[in-house]
Amino acid sequence: MSSIVPGPQKKLEQEIDAARSGAKPLQAGDLNASAPPQEELTGLDDWPDTLRATVEAEHDRITALATNRRRTADGVLPRVVQRLDELLDQLADRLQADKPRRFGKSSSSDDAALDDIAELLGIPSDEVPTSSGRGEHRAALRTIKQLRSQLKELETTKEHSKLTRLVTFVVRLAVVTDSAPESTAALAPIALARYANSSPDPQWNWPFDQKLAFWKQTHTTLTTT
Repeated sequence: MSSIVPGPQKKLEQEIDAARSGAKPLQAGDLNASAPPQEELTGLDDWPDTLRATVEAEHDRITALATNRRRTADGVLPRVVQRLDELLDQLADRLQADKPRRFGKSSSSDDAALDDIAELLGIPSDEVPTSSGRGEHRAALRTIKQLRSQLKELETTKEHSKLTRLVTFVVRLAVVTDSAPESTAALAPIALARYANSSPDPQWNWPFDQKLAFWKQTHTTLTTT
């Protein structure tokens, strides 16, 4: 008894149906035979576990959206939200550890490298603070709390475009604060304030591959200097 082998079109439809149901990952080549195979994430072995897991989850979500698998992307979304929440929790802990003294400003930094690190965060040099006080510190912690509330809403509404913007900001900030923790007290509050005020940031519209390349280069630069 001979078996019936599905034709190319039927096979493609079966692959897409399986992918949309979340049963099987769909590669770019499944949609277009001439498309290059989907690249695996590399170069993240020395990254902190939570940061690496966040980028991996975001990669899965963006790939699903790019291949019209909205149901799969919706399924990955809670994992992205959980990892982002963990990153924000770690940032809050770091800010608490670097809390300014009760009176006056925290110790100022005249390190010229601070301007370079600020540039990696999209902060103009004229906005780089020479020191941060308790007011800026409290505002930063309030913003983190607000971002965590937004994450809970996004998990329910599944607004992928808003989540992409939030992932872009949080991952980049986490890359910098993990790689150059001494800059956290001075730069994290201003970065958070800029995000809360919807200050323009061209990286929000970059494709994932371009963002990833920037994050990896930032991590390498800050950990080798």
